[in-house]
Amino acid sequence: MNRFVYYLIFVNMTANMISAVPKILLDHRMAGTIVSILLSVIFGLILFYINGNFFNQFPGKDFPALLKEYAPSWMYWPFNLLIASVWFAAGLMTLITYSFMLKRFLTPDMPITWIASSFLIVISFGILMNTKSVLYTVENVLIFSLPLVLFLIYKSFSSEQFEWDFVREAIMHFNHLPNYSAFSAASFIFAGVSNMIIFNRAFTQTKTRVTWKQMSIIGSIGTLVLAALYLSPIGLNGFEKIEHLVYPAISTSDTLRMKFGIIERVLYLFLPLFLAISFLNLLIHWHVAIETCKNIIWFKKFEWKKNNLTPYLYLIIFWIITLILVNALSEYTLLLYSRYFYNLIPPLTLLFFFSFWFIKRRAKL
Repeated sequence: MNRFVYYLIFVNMTANMISAVPKILLDHRMAGTIVSILLSVIFGLILFYINGNFFNQFPGKDFPALLKEYAPSWMYWPFNLLIASVWFAAGLMTLITYSFMLKRFLTPDMPITWIASSFLIVISFGILMNTKSVLYTVENVLIFSLPLVLFLIYKSFSSEQFEWDFVREAIMHFNHLPNYSAFSAASFIFAGVSNMIIFNRAFTQTKTRVTWKQMSIIGSIGTLVLAALYLSPIGLNGFEKIEHLVYPAISTSDTLRMKFGIIERVLYLFLPLFLAISFLNLLIHWHVAIETCKNIIWFKKFEWKKNNLTPYLYLIIFWIITLILVNALSEYTLLLYSRYFYNLIPPLTLLFFFSFWFIKRRAKL
């Protein structure tokens, strides 16, 4: 398995530690979150196995190219539109969520439009790069970020304020039936492998198969991430009143101190670190979205100095939708729509599994 596949998975896992996922899991802590997390790990490993084995059979080809080659036109256009919409929405949630966080915790006097525009300016240069350049950018940023993420996880569980009694109380609620919203939110942690839909074009290695060793690595890291984003806020804030925190990860980081550090409040280390990771997550999602849009509508004669300007039209559309929604949504409505989005992930996954089976069947004919 190509190392970049792991990067795609790890970025998605880490970025969702500060998204709506922790809030949804904590809201259902007395109604099946523990069982939902365990089921999501199984679902995530199935997702990794099927995606990995499917795309490894078609090295150097992305999903739209496979659809065009092996699927009828009635299947090609709807799937491209679906991919562009879902991946754009996933990136949009990351951008708006972090914009709200920055306004609440770091720049309360700055208009939300300016904060979102700052993201858009930076990300606009990244998503138009070629796919390999995006992967190298992800690699460089992630290599420096992951050690800090591991340090913060260790810092939270080793803190003197961390109460293991709260964790035991949370684990005691394992006897509830799984909750679908909690399951779908936890499952989204593993959805990074689905970015191979476009990034597989950069993986030109010979055919390989997903091994149990690779699945064990992904399962172990995914379980660690889910345990950290769910149990860490409970251990540091208590079990009863945790639902009152709008951003559990941010509020939890602000309870930590580095006694002998240059920066005492961990919050000021936490925010820039996850800003970089959120940028990577947004870069990946919107690169997939805009590359898929190119397969939907492409104006061949819309050129200037031998450069086709069609991607810039899509970029303008991304800007307009983002700036409208970042002003129209509130923190409550963002959480509500995020919950709806996560609930769509399992059925959409099954739909893509069907398309994988269909393409493999047509390719063998």
